[in-house]
Amino acid sequence: MAKKIIVANPHGFCLGVTRAVNLAKDTAKKYPKQTYLLGEIVHNQFVVKDLKDNYGIFTVNSLQEIPAGSAVIIRAHGASPQSFSEAKSLGLNIIDATCPLVSKVHQDVKKIASENKHIIYVASDLDHDEAISVQSQAPKNITLITLKDLSNLEIKNPQDTIVITQTTLSIFETQKELEKIKQKYPQIIIQPHICDATTQRQKAISKIAKESDILIIVGSKNSSNSKRLFELGESLGVKSFIIESASDLQPSYFEGVNKIAISSGASTPENLLNEVIKKINSL
Repeated sequence: MAKKIIVANPHGFCLGVTRAVNLAKDTAKKYPKQTYLLGEIVHNQFVVKDLKDNYGIFTVNSLQEIPAGSAVIIRAHGASPQSFSEAKSLGLNIIDATCPLVSKVHQDVKKIASENKHIIYVASDLDHDEAISVQSQAPKNITLITLKDLSNLEIKNPQDTIVITQTTLSIFETQKELEKIKQKYPQIIIQPHICDATTQRQKAISKIAKESDILIIVGSKNSSNSKRLFELGESLGVKSFIIESASDLQPSYFEGVNKIAISSGASTPENLLNEVIKKINSL
């Protein structure tokens, strides 16, 4: 029996990633061999490699590594106000590729902090790049916590506390935990910031995974939104795999399998998904 492949819709690049990658390519044309990324522009090694190999864009971990007069691209996850100030003082041309939705979170955080209120920022991991950039906007006013630890947090002044979420959390698990914290502290204000791209991709997975034998997510293991799609499949009782490219596919995945659900993370190029589909069809 031929295998049936069901591709989730939407999948692949979100608007924020598309914007960031296009900004990087346009900047490289304007500043040839003088364009640098401060950290990986998105969590996908193939995107970073393509920008280096085909556009001459180098990724650095410190602004001190960039020659004066060069262009520095702020990654989609954002950066601290200190990074912007330092880049300016070093004579760099700043190209801000921060996802507009992350920038909105930055603005909200600074406004809340200016009102002397406290912020609980719920992240996938404490060291996630988006979480670090958000916390840097008002470090004295923010408590950084993971979703799994939120219910154990003791809040002293809930009436002056705002809960904000990372943009790429699980919509289903987050809703459960936010409802719990609201029941525990009715006065607390909750402002979820999970983006539409994350929401749409997770809802698409919840529909197609139920009618499939396995779920394959094409995305980097350090990509929060890709990991959430994988975890969602697992939570639905579907055998799930997260792979970075077609070369990671194993024939054992497909033993006794007829229906295959497949999707890709918001920072996964379309060609990687197509290559995975092509290889599955050839097995």
